Amino acid sequence: MFLTILNYIYVGFFVLFFFGFCIFIHELGHFLAAKWRKLHIVAFSIGFKKIWAFTHKGIEYRIGCLPFGGYVDIPQLEPNSTVKDRNGKKLPGIKPLDRIIVAFAGPFFNILFGFFIATMLWYSGIPSTSPRMDTIKVATVQVQSPEYKAGLRSGNDIVRINGSGFDDTWDKVIQEIIFTIGKVKLGIQEGDTIKTISYEPIINKTVMPALAKAGLPYPFFTPKIPIVITVKDNSQAAKDGLKTGDRILAINNKIVTTPEKFYLAIAELDKPSVNIKLTREGEILELKNIRTTAVEKAAYYMIGIPVTEETPIQMTANIKDSAAYNAGIRKGDYLLKANDAKLTSFAELSKIIRTGKDKTINFTVKRNNKILNINVTPKLFTPHYITGISVVFKNHITPWRQFMNVISMSYKSLRGIFSPNSYIKAKHLSGPIGIVTVIGTAVYHGSLPIAFNIIAIITFSLALLNLLPLPVLDGGHILLSIIEMVIRRPIPQKFMQPICIIFVMLLISLMIFVTFNDINRLTNISSYFSSSKSSEKTQPVNKTKPIRTSKTSEK
Repeated sequence: MFLTILNYIYVGFFVLFFFGFCIFIHELGHFLAAKWRKLHIVAFSIGFKKIWAFTHKGIEYRIGCLPFGGYVDIPQLEPNSTVKDRNGKKLPGIKPLDRIIVAFAGPFFNILFGFFIATMLWYSGIPSTSPRMDTIKVATVQVQSPEYKAGLRSGNDIVRINGSGFDDTWDKVIQEIIFTIGKVKLGIQEGDTIKTISYEPIINKTVMPALAKAGLPYPFFTPKIPIVITVKDNSQAAKDGLKTGDRILAINNKIVTTPEKFYLAIAELDKPSVNIKLTREGEILELKNIRTTAVEKAAYYMIGIPVTEETPIQMTANIKDSAAYNAGIRKGDYLLKANDAKLTSFAELSKIIRTGKDKTINFTVKRNNKILNINVTPKLFTPHYITGISVVFKNHITPWRQFMNVISMSYKSLRGIFSPNSYIKAKHLSGPIGIVTVIGTAVYHGSLPIAFNIIAIITFSLALLNLLPLPVLDGGHILLSIIEMVIRRPIPQKFMQPICIIFVMLLISLMIFVTFNDINRLTNISSYFSSSKSSEKTQPVNKTKPIRTSKTSEK
């Protein structure tokens, strides 16, 4: 219990600190630029709610009791206003160029900070659901789906989406489909020609109920994800010729088409060597007698359910002949309870399976708004040998590409909101609560690269938002300064004051709106469990205490 509380404190501090640091670095840019241009600075604060301060060369440096952000007080930035210092002395006006430099410095520092994080992620890699692909081999297509009716079939090679080629992960392909206005156009390679099929995307309640609940579409086809491996340095596999980046086709003549099948094939190894068929740089190779390492007392129980780490826990794939599949659990199902204990994390699910061993588990499953009770008996696996290889998809994206991705997604979001033919609506906008929740979820599950990737997106987005040419934003200050330079006189204050008030009210209204959206989404997630309770059939009460969270990812 004590460690759990410490973990929550760590997650909370991490999220608030880095979310606030994105704001602080923005204000630091304004501060340094103002000092460079010799503007009058009243104060620079680290954090809010001053608890301590000192004055140096006329500037008050403050420390706040809430160290999540900061601000800089530069009265001369206001155009055509009579401003005074703390002693009541009138301050001189500043040149429009100085105002432009100081206003631009905040977003510029956000971009620099974003590039710093993006560079680290470029080196370490960002975990993803698939490697980058320039061709999508279709694994399955749901019959009677829009894609199927348009002519998409299993085995097709998709090489273009909406008229353009791609080289990205499956997640990015899904994003492209979601942000499409009107019909999705898929380019199918047929010999030397490319056939284009088009269809109207619709909501997919079966595979992705969470997106369906948000009113967003999801593909009715699935890709064959290349099994690209990571090889441990100095492992026996590395010594026998396997390399990081190799794509696995078969293990001991057993074809593997998904990461789940790869790990199942590894778990079933019962010999001190293994034969692996793979592709490397376009060439098909078959490496025989790759030596494995013996492992003693490695037996464990599995039921074969690949799931999301988010809650509600959802099945992400079907593994035929697994205990869960044979019992009737299917891809897209939500696992609400196990033996009447509510599942709040995948770690709890893992612990129930591990500690229960071969005891039958009664799952409460939600499928298409129906509540099912399914009994699953875990199977014992005894992997006596390991290979030193694993499937870990990491996307190494250049900082410039990460920055351009944020610009592209921002544009597509705004375009979608103002288009009547788009699934993207204003209700999908998220504010601080939603952002903090996403970062906190990533940190809680130990995925710091994903958390830092979100922080990079936030700081890039903060820069772009502030550069919009709207009064009260940095972009508005820049636009007004440019107008002042063109007309060679300050814009009348009686004209600017009501406009600024209107835009302040609009920004406040927007913040209230996105906060309401965030709270509504969080409420929907929590009510997902409570709503299912009322529709459940009466079950015997299990007196077992709730199972604590564990760090293991074993399923």
